[in-house]
Amino acid sequence: MYKNVITSENTDDSHKEVITSQIPEQLTQIGADENVEGIKDHFKWVLANDFYKDELSAEQITEMESYLPSDYQDEYEDLPE
Repeated sequence: MYKNVITSENTDDSHKEVITSQIPEQLTQIGADENVEGIKDHFKWVLANDFYKDELSAEQITEMESYLPSDYQDEYEDLPE
């Protein structure tokens, strides 16, 4: 998975709210064992993109990461130039 494919250069700032507003409900769902793999994939994608990650609280990030393997960031790659 590439890091920072979503940026202010290619995405409208209004999209931040769309994505970040989904996180509380997804945390509730994953806590209830609903759609676990899909939500984990979404968490990885959100956390790979500073455009969205920077909008989250430290508590949200910590909770999201608690559902991911400790080495999840090893899957991230820089965009090729």
